[in-house]
Amino acid sequence: MEKIAIITLNYNGKKDTLELLESLKKLLTIKYELLTIVVDNASSDGSVAAIHQQFPEVDIIQAGDNLGFSGGFNKGLEYAQIWGADYFLLINNDCLIKDANLIDKLIDSIKQNPKIGLISPKILFSPGFEFHKDRYSAKDIGKVIWFAGGRFDWDNIGSIHRGLDEVDKGQYDKLEESEIISGACVLIKKELLEMIGKLDEKYFLYFEDSDFVKRAVNAGFKSFYNGKVEIYHKVSRSTGIGSKVTDYYHTRNRLIFGMKYGKFRTRFALLREALKLFLFGRVAQRQGVLDYYLGSVGGKGELMDQVKKIEYPLKLSIGIVNYNTADLTKKLLQSIFANNPGVQSYSTPGVKHVQTSGFDPDTMEVIVLDNGEVDPSKEAIKKYLPLIKYLKNGENEGFSGGYNKTIKYSLGEYYLMLNSDIEVLENSLSELIKTADGFKGEAVLGGKLIFPNGDKQDSAFHLPTLTGAFKEYFLGQKGSYFMYEPEGSKPIKVEGLAMACFFIPRKILNKVDLLDQGTFIFFEDIEYCRRLKQFGIPIYYVPAAKFIHHHGASTKKIGQEKAYEQLKKASEHYHGRFYYTLLSFVLRLGQRFGRVKTPISRWTKG
Repeated sequence: MEKIAIITLNYNGKKDTLELLESLKKLLTIKYELLTIVVDNASSDGSVAAIHQQFPEVDIIQAGDNLGFSGGFNKGLEYAQIWGADYFLLINNDCLIKDANLIDKLIDSIKQNPKIGLISPKILFSPGFEFHKDRYSAKDIGKVIWFAGGRFDWDNIGSIHRGLDEVDKGQYDKLEESEIISGACVLIKKELLEMIGKLDEKYFLYFEDSDFVKRAVNAGFKSFYNGKVEIYHKVSRSTGIGSKVTDYYHTRNRLIFGMKYGKFRTRFALLREALKLFLFGRVAQRQGVLDYYLGSVGGKGELMDQVKKIEYPLKLSIGIVNYNTADLTKKLLQSIFANNPGVQSYSTPGVKHVQTSGFDPDTMEVIVLDNGEVDPSKEAIKKYLPLIKYLKNGENEGFSGGYNKTIKYSLGEYYLMLNSDIEVLENSLSELIKTADGFKGEAVLGGKLIFPNGDKQDSAFHLPTLTGAFKEYFLGQKGSYFMYEPEGSKPIKVEGLAMACFFIPRKILNKVDLLDQGTFIFFEDIEYCRRLKQFGIPIYYVPAAKFIHHHGASTKKIGQEKAYEQLKKASEHYHGRFYYTLLSFVLRLGQRFGRVKTPISRWTKG
């Protein structure tokens, strides 16, 4: 069964978004599997909590900031691609479903011609939102056209909606090619996204749809309009007609788009108009012209509300990547769901009261990714599949590639990376959450790792340096270069932690970004911890959160020789060729003449 992702964007539009989601219940289809995704652009009106409560089946992505139309929808598109969507319906949150067969009709149309890459329906003014209400009789309300296809005016750089303000009498009820689509509601097929990519985020708001269509046409696809299916649109609910936001982004982005795609004569006319606006236009228009020439793209901070308390639909996302360890992945899931029963209460000063001691399906999620076809876990973990989000890669994308995919597909305020060879001990999840809340999400955490026999396991490290290697090898100062276990019973600040158990708040992920995919495996923990240090983000070892670690289960199955080659490549990628060569020389001397003797695999990693 083909998959359809319905994606909408919310920014302080709780009422509109809830009304859209309620109207989506009208959709009828037995042909397709549907997933509704709401991307929240850091709203402060209680949207996330309300949506999660009233529509728990909807996946809510918290962007963490106002990413605009293009950036917000791109978050949703990326999430839907990982889910495996075949079609993507982008719909504004101020739209309402009118036709129950919207999905089927649009997809049936797009399947008529393999060149059709995207298609929009007829869009009517939602009753009461017409531009000129006094023109229409009561029987015409709800039938006034806002979009019925159209063309792009390349002389003046702007879209022209056909049928605008006309009463719908069936005059535009055809399926036909259209030079423009409407970003308010458009269906896109995956082949187009795979070829040209997502929306261009430099626009932020306005002209991103025109740019997308232009790139689609240049790639050999066609854009279509289907006048046989309709939706309603509460026009200009987000920005308002004639607002500063509209003035700024329309002015700046029209210049960006026109100077990129327009003919020479048009570009010259745009420059003259820009000069006129700069001298005599409204304040926001003058700023838009200035920022174009300054090369400023994306969102304009002064035009956006300050981000207040960010809401997340879930407290914790747990990401697990399996490669050739299906049996251990099953044990890990057993430990998450069975070894963390009950509810404990605790409170942290200045932090909202929380109740949890282990896995709570109302506030947590588990994502399992099978990283390739070698020993997939799906059969072994089938009893958990209704409770977890399951993903599968056709081929092994490496440690960072696999975990990055689970991060992108996660929804929680906190993300916990667990190796598939981990077992979670009782109350360890709540200890990490409690500690993270205490730090207000401003620190990365890791738990205490122990071997299956109960022996302690080194999991902390200092970032590798020549000085540290000298201290470890020649002065015998343990922990200067190799991994060590911090002492004490309370959280202690460290320079680095192994990623077998790595707890990252979402706000830190938004700032520091994903794992480095420059290596297939190894050194991703060291590289990320170095990046955290550069951003001034602390890392804490939390001994009260305990995890059994079957150390090296995946790499043992790769084979020692292959693992060693990957280790060398990763070390050279991290250190650079010159420093790698110098460090390798010092470590070899340490192996031969130093006071500490270690396996060769350890000194190569640093």
